[in-house]
Amino acid sequence: MDTYDDFVGARRSALIEEFGGGAAAEAAVDAALARCRRGWVRLEQTTDVESHVRELVRDELDRPRRRRLTIYALVALALVVTGVVVISLLPTPPEVREEPNPVPVPWFAEGQLHLSEVVVTLPGAGSFAPLADGVVIEDEDGSLLLVEADGDVSDYDGEMPEVAEPQVPAPYDDGGDVSRRLAVAVAPSGEIVHLMEIAAAGPEAGVYARLSETISRMFVVCATPQCTTQTRFVVEGRDVRLR
Repeated sequence: MDTYDDFVGARRSALIEEFGGGAAAEAAVDAALARCRRGWVRLEQTTDVESHVRELVRDELDRPRRRRLTIYALVALALVVTGVVVISLLPTPPEVREEPNPVPVPWFAEGQLHLSEVVVTLPGAGSFAPLADGVVIEDEDGSLLLVEADGDVSDYDGEMPEVAEPQVPAPYDDGGDVSRRLAVAVAPSGEIVHLMEIAAAGPEAGVYARLSETISRMFVVCATPQCTTQTRFVVEGRDVRLR
């Protein structure tokens, strides 16, 4: 039965050559032999020592690869966790629902922006102005947002578009249903949209009040500035705006 020192003296150099020589093989063989030193007597009694040492050398040679894989796995995990955290910190996109606009211009009421085919929920939003088929609107923090026609919302780096107030008279109301005009806008089609306040004492006020206690605004859409032909749409809420 060989002692540990006898085995090392007899087999160390041969094992280094067997595993390719060089510093890596030498370090692997020395580490494998060191792992056997304490239990050498038991190993000789129960194990094929030569095969066991070779297996340990292979394990030592493979250790750098396993260490790299572990590092790669940890880095990948860190990137995934970072991505999840970043995504969780991103603002939730505004709610968008499909709803045809009965009025031919964008308008805002009670935290909702009404575009041609969709309604975008933007609580706390401020003034806005049309831009192409969408609008530029002031967010609650004062920054500007671009809302596309399909409801997609993104940051807007430009200035708020300037829109001149149309110089058209308020529609004549011989029935006394409305008390005053709050705003006016001209649609791309040329129609004129008047935002009117419903008269509290008008003949139709009771009808509107029965429909909803929050109804106090009406859109009057006119085909011409003279408003000889008009279409009316009542809308709920008091925070109703055309700009």
